[in-house]
Amino acid sequence: MTQFSTRMLTGLTAMIVVSGGSRGADFPQPLAAETVPNVATLPAKYPTSWAFVNYSSDRIEIRDVGSDTRAVEGQLPTRDSTTLLVASERPEIYTADTVWSRGVRGTRTDFITVYDSATLNAIGEIVLPTKRGLMTAMQGMFTFTDHERLALVFNFTPASSVTVVDLPKRKVLSEVGIPGCSLTYPTGERGFSTLCASGTLLSVKLGADGKVDGRSESKAFNALDTDPLFTASATVGGVRYFATMLGHIQPIDMRGDDAVVLPGWSLVSPEEAAANWRPSGWQLIASDEEKLLYVLMQPNAHEGTHKDPGTEVWVFDPGAKTRIAKLRLVRPGSSIALTHEPAPSLLVQSGTQLDVYDPKTGALIRSLDLPGFRTRILLEPVR
Repeated sequence: MTQFSTRMLTGLTAMIVVSGGSRGADFPQPLAAETVPNVATLPAKYPTSWAFVNYSSDRIEIRDVGSDTRAVEGQLPTRDSTTLLVASERPEIYTADTVWSRGVRGTRTDFITVYDSATLNAIGEIVLPTKRGLMTAMQGMFTFTDHERLALVFNFTPASSVTVVDLPKRKVLSEVGIPGCSLTYPTGERGFSTLCASGTLLSVKLGADGKVDGRSESKAFNALDTDPLFTASATVGGVRYFATMLGHIQPIDMRGDDAVVLPGWSLVSPEEAAANWRPSGWQLIASDEEKLLYVLMQPNAHEGTHKDPGTEVWVFDPGAKTRIAKLRLVRPGSSIALTHEPAPSLLVQSGTQLDVYDPKTGALIRSLDLPGFRTRILLEPVR
């Protein structure tokens, strides 16, 4: 060792001794020993102040949006474009996921993982055909039908189809081709509808065995070249509402086996249309227990801004086809949802924050951090 190195070590040792001697009395008391492992369980029925936050890349968090503690109540590990279903008929949570044997390459496996909702332990797995659409988490990719007995997985290779899965029996039942159509929306007792490139809506009725028992197709109504629908939607009383990019609402009655396209109406006045107020965002439309619609809106919109965050949330009575409130956001938001509490909260994902508003007054109640946030998220409040 050189003379210089020896002097450095001697000086450093002296500093440590002096520092330790002068501050030893200020050291905090040792923490109490923890039991390892310490495994907690969640309640059998989740509080309606909880919500699932799907980051669509590496995790799904369960957050208590009604608490100032900002605690994460639980977490599910995820991978590529993971989609989520939460059962109300069984104490189970389902994720549709995809992995590769070499991380980002190699043998691909698509599968549904079944989690126990109390322990978040994986209790089952259903291997799927390697066709699952990998377009990030979005509505219509993974859907319940038949009172949550069946799950529908949207496939895109780029040929489009739907894998029908029996969840209680943990088995794939069938594959339904839907050429030229995309995504699934539950229709009737046991079926789904899908948006088609012809501007129509295809409805598929399924038998108890998961195979096709009937099809019907609407007339063209989706003006894909001039004012197309957003694929996100919200449901009120069995009617599903889609916003269009220029600011209209298209209701579709999906209570029967054959979906019925109903007359649409405008979200904006002529003056607001002239100011280019339009719907925008990712999860841009929601509904509440009072049968009201909430739509994210942005001013000065133009072609290409339809996924930009919105600055206001407009509230509509779809029965009267009128706006009843405008809520100005503290920060622009990309995804919105309403909790299912007696006094619901409006959830707004705004960058790395999840903002919680009072939908009656528009007041910001609290903000929760979204650690490690990298992309758009989906919000699913507990029912």
